[in-house]
Amino acid sequence: MILGKRHENLILALCALSLTVLGMIMIYSATNVTAGSSARYGFDPAYFFKRQVLFLAIGITLAMGLSRLDHDFYRRRIGWILGAAFLLLLLVHVPGVRHTANGASRWINLRLFTFQPSEFAKFALLAFAAWAIDRNGENPKQGYRAFLPMLAVMGLFVGVILKEPDFGMAVVIIASFLVIVFIAGFPWKLLAAFAAAGALGAALLVLAKPYRVARIHAFLDPISQARTAGYQVVQSLIAFSNGGLLGTGVGGGKQKLFYLPEMHTDYIFSVIGEELGFVGVLLVGACYVTMVWVGYRIARRARDPFGMYLAMGVSTVIGIQALMNMMVGLSMLPPKGMVLPFLSYGGSSLILHLASIGVLMNISLKGADGIATADDRSRGRDRWARLSGNRPC
Repeated sequence: MILGKRHENLILALCALSLTVLGMIMIYSATNVTAGSSARYGFDPAYFFKRQVLFLAIGITLAMGLSRLDHDFYRRRIGWILGAAFLLLLLVHVPGVRHTANGASRWINLRLFTFQPSEFAKFALLAFAAWAIDRNGENPKQGYRAFLPMLAVMGLFVGVILKEPDFGMAVVIIASFLVIVFIAGFPWKLLAAFAAAGALGAALLVLAKPYRVARIHAFLDPISQARTAGYQVVQSLIAFSNGGLLGTGVGGGKQKLFYLPEMHTDYIFSVIGEELGFVGVLLVGACYVTMVWVGYRIARRARDPFGMYLAMGVSTVIGIQALMNMMVGLSMLPPKGMVLPFLSYGGSSLILHLASIGVLMNISLKGADGIATADDRSRGRDRWARLSGNRPC
């Protein structure tokens, strides 16, 4: 079946809104007892739900605006976008501006809500990667001129993000970068060397912090550390076990009652597993797979290489972050402190992921069957024909 650009955008919008609405329901289910019993939240059971509604309204407004903004805007202003992202990352280390929680300074305090610059930085870095691949070299196999600048810029950004610290976001960015350059056709030996160096660096970073080593031990044997480092893992697994096939029903979960930590952010997937069961987990997973699949179809239809790689980057980062969060909840990866796109509570994540859907929609609307400028036609024609086959999806 051939999907047109209108159908692609409709599917994207439906998947994003379905996940977001489900997330709002589960956020209320997970937090109504704790928020309603806390003076910090004004004894308001719907505190987190109301804020998520506000973030949704902002996100939808931004997505609608970006869906009408030609994606070439990002290519022409990539320097400004990167500079703004890096400045925001530095602000999280400024006393009086930063917001610290659980020992990490990952947010900027905007009084009404906090903003997490690393969420914006990951999309800025992917746009830069798309720009660098598009700009340097018709043959990616000779594209060291593109790879080395990308590596240097990404290393600078990742270093600042690790300083927060935010190990999980750094892993998401590096993994997404590897996927994009692999698809672009860079030499596998170059990518293998980079992947090996990255794995070694990750191992050294883990060994440098005792709490990260404890998380690895808890991941390998959570039961023996059920009251210490393995507490989150064990409580998450209990939630999935309680859910069974159809779940306990919305509001019927028990692990959210002061057992499961960070249940509305990092472990919202565990709440879904308990209250909606295996069927709910399967539907959520299918929704993410559909979004990534449609995103790659949009990439193949893109009118220019920059749009193609940007669409691939956006789709890849959503898929990788969702997969990693779900694997953490199922104890298939060590705990990382990472939100689930569209589902978890959080303004930065929800607004920027909805904005990324708007960018994908614009790439679809300006697709291969749209009107290309002379500049579009002159850039990367041979590479575009090789990668896309020059066929409509």
